[in-house]
Amino acid sequence: MMVKQKYTKGTDDIKINSGDGSELKYWSVKFGVSKADIKAAVNEVGDSLTAVMVYFKSREL
Repeated sequence: MMVKQKYTKGTDDIKINSGDGSELKYWSVKFGVSKADIKAAVNEVGDSLTAVMVYFKSREL
């Protein structure tokens, strides 16, 4: 009997839509930064959640 595995999205598959106000609000709360910071991160590293997470982690001291 063959069992189908359920596909689960990873963080590489999640894209941040910096043009959507509700997404900006969600991610700004999630990362503890301003909406402008989210937009700046997306402009610098792209809209991949993984890239944005790495961007903010690299800025922590």
